[in-house]
Amino acid sequence: MRAGAQALGISVHQAVTLASIVEKEAVSGKERPLIAGVFYNRMRIKMMLQSCATVNYIIKDFSIRDISPYKEDPSPYNTYRFQGLPPGPIAGPGKAALEAAIWPEDSDYLYFVAKDDGSGEHYFAKTYAEHIKNARKAKDNRGK
Repeated sequence: MRAGAQALGISVHQAVTLASIVEKEAVSGKERPLIAGVFYNRMRIKMMLQSCATVNYIIKDFSIRDISPYKEDPSPYNTYRFQGLPPGPIAGPGKAALEAAIWPEDSDYLYFVAKDDGSGEHYFAKTYAEHIKNARKAKDNRGK
């Protein structure tokens, strides 16, 4: 894994930090590499990570789904305000999340949103317009 991190151009600390975010974002284990890939895609183009899990970490409650009231929190862990990875891990990542952070799935996706259909899976999108459509689908799923 150390060699894998080095090949990606990141430190072990950064790999563990990313893995911790993947651990908290991915409910469905099979999606971990794809979610890690989305975060790498965002970092590559210097886009904010915008991980809800990092905001949940700040407010010390991973059960809160609507994090919008907290998006302006000045914590350096807030990936809605600060670019790149937070200063450290937000959770203890498992082996699968560590592997996903080292061997992410290659895709063109930049966005994901929980389906909220009970599956624990996400909708993935390449564009913001697609992401908005997916967010509406997720909202509709919650209403069912």
